[in-house]
Amino acid sequence: MDSTALRDLLSRYGRSTLPDDSVLQDVLNDSTYGTAFKEWISTHLGTENLLSQDELSLYLLLDQAGLVDELVASKELATVEAIGEAELRAAVQELDCSTTIINKQTEMLRQHHNALAKLADSNAKSTESRREMEATRTSRRAAERRALSSKVEELSQHLGYRTSDMGQQAAMTTESIHEVIEEALRSDDKLLSSLQKLGWELDPEDPEETQNVATLRECCMRAIKYTVEMTRTKLDRTYLEALESAPRSEHTDAPAGEVKALQEELESLYAEILPVAQMSVEQQYLEPALKSLSEKSGQSVGRSMVAISYILVCLVYLLDNINRLEARVVAVQSYQAAAATLIDTAKIELAVPAVAAAPKKAHPVQPASPTRARVTTSTPGPRRRRSSETFNVEPPIEALLRLLTINLATSSADPSDGPTLLETLRVLSRAREGRAAKAYDVTRNAQESFEHSVVTHLTDARRAVQLLRDSILAESSFGEEVKLVDPEVECLIIELSQQIADIQSRIEQIDAERAGIAGANGEKQKEFVLRLAGEGRTHFRDGPPLR
Repeated sequence: MDSTALRDLLSRYGRSTLPDDSVLQDVLNDSTYGTAFKEWISTHLGTENLLSQDELSLYLLLDQAGLVDELVASKELATVEAIGEAELRAAVQELDCSTTIINKQTEMLRQHHNALAKLADSNAKSTESRREMEATRTSRRAAERRALSSKVEELSQHLGYRTSDMGQQAAMTTESIHEVIEEALRSDDKLLSSLQKLGWELDPEDPEETQNVATLRECCMRAIKYTVEMTRTKLDRTYLEALESAPRSEHTDAPAGEVKALQEELESLYAEILPVAQMSVEQQYLEPALKSLSEKSGQSVGRSMVAISYILVCLVYLLDNINRLEARVVAVQSYQAAAATLIDTAKIELAVPAVAAAPKKAHPVQPASPTRARVTTSTPGPRRRRSSETFNVEPPIEALLRLLTINLATSSADPSDGPTLLETLRVLSRAREGRAAKAYDVTRNAQESFEHSVVTHLTDARRAVQLLRDSILAESSFGEEVKLVDPEVECLIIELSQQIADIQSRIEQIDAERAGIAGANGEKQKEFVLRLAGEGRTHFRDGPPLR
């Protein structure tokens, strides 16, 4: 036996402290005791004489408990049957099988240990990165909060300055408005006083001229009267002189007709004396006076008309000026009211003290666990959670299920056990069927309402076109080949018929697309369920629940 075999034998039986190879080799190669030592090793150091570490520990435990003597006394070594070679081989094979199984379990435990170590390392890294991200986010939020606070402070100061400026500006605007109004009213008063003076300066009707015209008319009437009386007196005298100078004969009488004609002519002369005298006197005296008076009054009326037109223009200007001034005053008052409201609101807001942000208690960053996420999402009932916890804990598949209001409630006794893949697929299938039925009902109702409205509109349009056509054909004498007088109405009828044809073609196209849309929706739903099932399988495989 060499030194290597001796070391293997000693290490196999639990000897942790072994001499060096050189020492063992020197002892085995010793000229005096080397051969005897090798024979002793071959005789006494073997599996029959040496105890393993476990066997030695078991023997020591039995010896300490005082069971070694009892076990020796209970069995007679002479009665113990000898073990045959076949039994030894079977025992060796069983030991080999158990050793192989133990080695496999050991390898599996080693792999589990390595996986747990890697998982712990990844969790530590993710925890550290999450902690760093949280620290970065906290610092960024603090910086943003400080920047926002400074910005708010700056805006508050600017708002305070602005409100004070607006108050001063409102006061100054009120004073300036009063001054402008007083100046405008003062100028308007001056214009009105000048217009009043102009009205006073207009030529009124002269009573003296009226009296003179009345006196002239009275004198003309007297002159007409005297002229008529004088003319009649002259006629009477002429008649009497003619009678006196006419030869008198007793036997010669004038014819009755001649006498009557002369009487009528004389009476007509008497009747024509008054209008002739009146016309003569009026043309000679009254008309020249009235003409001169009318010329004088016409010039006065012209001047009065010009003055009145000027007064009207001035009054219109004053009214427009007053209206504009009123509009400006109303606008300024509205602006002042709005400014006062804003100033009061700003003062109230500025008077509110700023609330200091309370320091938040630092929470330890927890690693994202599939078990925790699954238990959290599978718990029924509403639950308030922070957005940061949702972002750190809730996986995408659970967030999608929460948004779709799908609850994967577990049916097992242990609430920590997540639903199996079959249960998940069953729940998703039921949810898909329910959503598909609801979508089909909504689509069918929408389609029916759309078709009903379209049919109603088409019926009304067809009835209107038919009524219009019948009325046109009834009023026309040219039959169906009639052209409307108004081309716009004819174009409107043609456009209406084209729209009806387009709507009918659109309805046919929608009916044709319904079958294709239903098939495409079914395929998309199947694809979504399969993809969701694959993601759920991956999620459950990567993150098994810890028992």
